[in-house]
Amino acid sequence: MSEFRQGSTNPKTVYLAGPEVFLPEAAALGARKKRICLEHGFDARFPLDVLPDTRDAEPHEIALRIFDICMEMMDTCDLVIANLTPFRGVSMDVGTAVEVGHMYAHGKSVFAYTNVIADYAERVAATGSSDGAQLVEDFGFCDNLMCEGPVRRSGGEVVRCQVPADQLLTALDGFEICVREADRVLSTA
Repeated sequence: MSEFRQGSTNPKTVYLAGPEVFLPEAAALGARKKRICLEHGFDARFPLDVLPDTRDAEPHEIALRIFDICMEMMDTCDLVIANLTPFRGVSMDVGTAVEVGHMYAHGKSVFAYTNVIADYAERVAATGSSDGAQLVEDFGFCDNLMCEGPVRRSGGEVVRCQVPADQLLTALDGFEICVREADRVLSTA
């Protein structure tokens, strides 16, 4: 049994990274993810938990305020659970990639899941856009090695689940498995 179970006086804090913040139902999805984390003894932070003051602010100022909030939130968390599901193309959300790198660079554990089973190289090949002039890394990873590497170096593997296309960014089966895996890895560390 993990030392981080609900009711613990010092639960691990989790930053929830992923493209869900761009969905119309982002807040509700974030709340569902936070409940799942709490059930496993983690205190989770979702990027939309703190919203910037937007009064009299230019768009670029709002963007930098959001950036600052997310950076501060990550810096106060112990680990990240990232959604690596392809977003706006064959690869994961680029903002999530930055968050994974930031957390790993600061010595924090990185765990991840994707709602697509196919390897990165398979997805690129399926687009028909490779003309042979560009190399596509084929390591059997779900995405770029610099995104899956931190997960593997943290003691885990990217959890892969296949979900219906209309639930690509909202299905939480893989997320819940990933939370359990983070609990298992951290409780034996």
